[in-house]
Amino acid sequence: MPEASFVDKLMKIPAGNEGRPQWRQAFALEGEGATQAFSVSVRHKDGRDADGFPVSLYLRHKWIDRNSKTERLIWLFSNGAIYVEGRHLKRGLDALEEGKLKRIQEQDSNEIALIDRHNTEIREKEQKEPVVSKVIVSPSFESLLENDESLAEIAKAVKG
Repeated sequence: MPEASFVDKLMKIPAGNEGRPQWRQAFALEGEGATQAFSVSVRHKDGRDADGFPVSLYLRHKWIDRNSKTERLIWLFSNGAIYVEGRHLKRGLDALEEGKLKRIQEQDSNEIALIDRHNTEIREKEQKEPVVSKVIVSPSFESLLENDESLAEIAKAVKG
């Protein structure tokens, strides 16, 4: 049986599980024959927060630092925006434009280390696994609650 690497030991992954990804996928996509995704859900690295926008409200996108060490991408919706930092983000952008993107998962440092190790073995840039290191949704859900008079009671309950 092969010896487990330091990262595998850190993540408590038994040796011999190289064929199976041990991280949460950066982008979850609708299946090939599925209809358009209803919304894009954003999941933060702690797993406790989820946010997002309906795909039907997608307007446009803008790359900042495309093909640099850390890519930055802004997806603009009619009622807000999603800012994503990472590497190899093109797969997620293609899925959004095709209406197939369901989820953006911000990954923690352990997952990023595993993905980076996996990506070093892949030559073709298009085949590399996307890495999402930072996601910001604006306006935040909390600010929407606080700024709407009819939702003030819910905002108080969330803070309390």
